[in-house]
Amino acid sequence: MAKKTKTNGHAGMGHNRGVLRLYRSYNYVDKDPAIDKLRTAMKDEGLDAKKLHVLSNVSPSTLDGWFNGKTRSPQHRTLAAAAGAMGFDWELQRSKKIDYQSELPRAVRWHERRETDRNQQKK
Repeated sequence: MAKKTKTNGHAGMGHNRGVLRLYRSYNYVDKDPAIDKLRTAMKDEGLDAKKLHVLSNVSPSTLDGWFNGKTRSPQHRTLAAAAGAMGFDWELQRSKKIDYQSELPRAVRWHERRETDRNQQKK
């Protein structure tokens, strides 16, 4: 009989709890900066977490995890729900033009360095 693997609610895959995934183009140390943006908007609108819960139906425990707890990477749909309840959109906005011909080789080197680092850490 095959051994069952715990999936943590993700079909067929284990979830890397406690692992900080590094992205080449989006980095943060403690918490996703989106949490701070949402907190700032909430305060600017004169709302607290309880009022935001009532408006958005985002659970109080989720809001507490964002603002006071250990949540580091909130789900986009939940952030968008809270922002939408205050009349804000999350927009995809170009901040710079990327030269893909020169950027792709740099990205390949970055991935290679990350893989080398991971392999050295395993030893």
